[in-house]
Amino acid sequence: MQRGLFYLRIFPGTEAEYDRRHAAIWPELAAEIRASGLRNMSGFRRGTDVWYYVEAEPDLRTAFAIHGPKPANQRWNHYFRDVIAEITGPDGDLLWFREVFHADGGPLPGPMRRGFFSLVIDGERASEYDAIHADPWPDMLAAIRDTGFRNYSGFRRGAHVVYYGEFYPDADTVFARIGRTAVNARWGRAFEGIITTLADVKGRLITADEVFHQD
Repeated sequence: MQRGLFYLRIFPGTEAEYDRRHAAIWPELAAEIRASGLRNMSGFRRGTDVWYYVEAEPDLRTAFAIHGPKPANQRWNHYFRDVIAEITGPDGDLLWFREVFHADGGPLPGPMRRGFFSLVIDGERASEYDAIHADPWPDMLAAIRDTGFRNYSGFRRGAHVVYYGEFYPDADTVFARIGRTAVNARWGRAFEGIITTLADVKGRLITADEVFHQD
């Protein structure tokens, strides 16, 4: 299984229409998604920016090559021709972010909410950001597990980094828990000068709302 995240941009003014069309996708499209090997697919929107997290069997390239030409998917793409402004790069491929971090733990009881947030780094220090995440501290990973993060992944494209996670019971509670740990404070200091934008003008994480989910 391979995790992935891609980006698209919709036209200004089409935000409500984009959400409306995703409120209930066609049953034949849902069947094609599953048959192509795509699972746990979630879309998150903030303004005209949209990101999709997905898990693919056996891998992203294979699953999307199978899914692309399927008839319901082709009709779905045509359905959004007046909403989506940008979804591929000059090479014709989706605008993928590269996974730079993943943490998980065992199953947890109780409610769960999926969540998404983004941040910006100094592009000249991207290799430092990736290196720290490639070898995370054991006590930081333990704190992530203990405070209710599950299936928690970071993806980077240039200076833009986005995170998808499954939070028990919800993101606000989980971030409040980890914010009280000493290791999280040390982890934050390790990124001073690397992360340039982490919160909005009110000090809140830059989040996006889930507008689509397909198991």
